[in-house]
Amino acid sequence: MDITNNVNYLKIGVIILQLSCPLFVTAESNETYPVVNSNTILSSEYLSSTYHRVDSVDINNDFYHFIVESDIGQYDIYSLALLTKRVNEIKTISRAINTYKQQDDKFSGELRSQLSLSGDSAVDFLTSPLNTASNLAGQLADNFNATLTGEDPFHADQSNSPSFNEPDNPTTAIHKRNIAFQLGLDVYTSNLKVQSFLNVVANARASGRISAGIGLSDDFSNRASVSELDLEIKYLIKNKSVAELNYYNTERLSMIGIKPSLIKTFIDNSILSPTNKTTITSYLSKMEHVSRLDSFIALVLTTNNELMASVYERMSQVLWQYYNNTERFTAFYSYKDHVAVITESRRIVFFDYADLLIWSEDKQKQYEQYAKHAEKSGYKGWEIVSLGNVSTIASQKISELAFKLQTNFQE
Repeated sequence: MDITNNVNYLKIGVIILQLSCPLFVTAESNETYPVVNSNTILSSEYLSSTYHRVDSVDINNDFYHFIVESDIGQYDIYSLALLTKRVNEIKTISRAINTYKQQDDKFSGELRSQLSLSGDSAVDFLTSPLNTASNLAGQLADNFNATLTGEDPFHADQSNSPSFNEPDNPTTAIHKRNIAFQLGLDVYTSNLKVQSFLNVVANARASGRISAGIGLSDDFSNRASVSELDLEIKYLIKNKSVAELNYYNTERLSMIGIKPSLIKTFIDNSILSPTNKTTITSYLSKMEHVSRLDSFIALVLTTNNELMASVYERMSQVLWQYYNNTERFTAFYSYKDHVAVITESRRIVFFDYADLLIWSEDKQKQYEQYAKHAEKSGYKGWEIVSLGNVSTIASQKISELAFKLQTNFQE
């Protein structure tokens, strides 16, 4: 056999190998994270306002990273989801302060006197809320003959994780939940400045100034934009103490067959807030006919920071959205600690939570493993559902692995 024939046989062999290995993808198109322009990823309402501005944005580890300057100080924020929450908090608190300044009752007058420590601005209260809140609480205590500490129950413990305690006084706790509900705020937010604000107003109401904060409202008042289940969750958090929420969550998780040991660990988890837990529980309990939901709770319990807690809260919402509006699934499936489900049509769907998914050697290895597992297991199709954006190259490579792809899938 001459050299020409050898070359021809080699070419034929390569073609046969390529046809027999359709899930093989080269790593020649690996990407690096792009330089990010905040104008291209943020709408104007989140880019800047009277009360805040986004100073810088970059991306690493799949999430956008923002530095935000605001009336209530500087924030270092990871993920679009947490940026949205923080900006809404900044705007709500700043608007509330302005509204207080326009009110003409005794409480607002005394509040203004504390807010104007160095002029007629409310910024002083918000940039050092712990000290000023304590001073204000003390003054209110003198006026209303009550003990107001103004201390923030959301102190950081030695592990730097928030301690989600309520005010000791049950009446104050009820007022605080009502005020947060009224303003559309998360009463269990880790934002200490928001906590300080809520504490001051709650203490004032509990000490006799029932009108304190009355008249304030937020966009949450337009409840047409809030889903029925989300509205139910907001009322649960408004109307129940932490202990009552724990009981509710325990009962609901038991009803869908979660193991008692997992439930206890979930309820006792110090990273997940009562809001995280109640949202996750409420959405999972809507999928009562889905098996293996224990695996989802086990994944949730791997979280070690607020970012991942928010990811799993959103993921519970996205799973329900997919289940309810796209296709029913029969089982939750944790493949290599990745959120996945098995649909009624015997497809496997993997969920990705990156703000921006780009192609890399790690991603290539990951998705090749998923595709080969799906093919070997006999699934009738496989799909990637991304909560964020996917680069053009990543989209192409994912398609070459025979995945169906949905991007920007929103709950």
